Amino acid sequence: MAGCGDTGKLADSSKRQSGNKYMSRTIGALLITATLATGIMSATAAETPAVKLDPAQRSDVTGTVLITGSNRGIGLELARNYAERGWTVIATARRPASADALNEIASHHPRVTVERLDLLDHAGIDALAEKYRHIPIDVLLNNAAILGEPNDQLFGSLDYDLMNRVFAVNVIGSMKVAEAFAGSVEQSKLKKIVAITSTQGSISSVRMPGLVFYKLSKAALNMSMRSNSKSLKKRGVTVALVSPGAVDTDMMNLALDRAGVKFKLLTPQQSAEAVINIIDQYGPDLTGTFMSHTGSVIPW
Repeated sequence: MAGCGDTGKLADSSKRQSGNKYMSRTIGALLITATLATGIMSATAAETPAVKLDPAQRSDVTGTVLITGSNRGIGLELARNYAERGWTVIATARRPASADALNEIASHHPRVTVERLDLLDHAGIDALAEKYRHIPIDVLLNNAAILGEPNDQLFGSLDYDLMNRVFAVNVIGSMKVAEAFAGSVEQSKLKKIVAITSTQGSISSVRMPGLVFYKLSKAALNMSMRSNSKSLKKRGVTVALVSPGAVDTDMMNLALDRAGVKFKLLTPQQSAEAVINIIDQYGPDLTGTFMSHTGSVIPW
């Protein structure tokens, strides 16, 4: 009978542990939702009106753009939009052979070239930069990024291997691309290096926990690009940091799916259109400035 009692206690303990795990996941999901929502709302509320660009103002200027992470989401629509505006587009992806939507765009636009680029492969980045060493690149657009599993970014259950991966892609990889292609950008007419960042990287906008690695990576990306803007200014290169807004992408949907909620998102097409229009309006006077897709300055 004693053995049966022990078994019952073990079963009760197991149920409690299972319930606690479920409760932890539920709380985590709610925190993720709150983080996304408050980050977007607080950043918008805190935007500084000193500089205001028009996200609907289109430019007729064309040139050459290189875009990382062009196989889906915002990157895919950036490639499509630039191609439709008559630009020469170097669209990169980790696995070009399986980038069906991107290859479809290239098949209809002869000025679109699809190249392999993996932000974790620094030798590959250098090789591609060498290939285009004598080609002026007017806009270098660092778009590729990863979110990471949201449930592994909650204090108390942090996955530090994940942190290393998020930083390797979102920060180090983007810096490597900027440094490797800076010479080609300097040769061009427009001379712009752009980082697609996030309001989640705005320290003063943080209101809730969650997504800590992603937030850290975007804050670090902002600092790296802000710092690099000082080095590149004397070379005539403008550095732009642009938040694309809350966009209906795989990355955003991963976070929302974990939370079990939905709210209205921009389409990738809407975001890409606004982002390109904002990039067009960046000049040397705005280098290193953190802007939203609505054309307002975002606080650091």
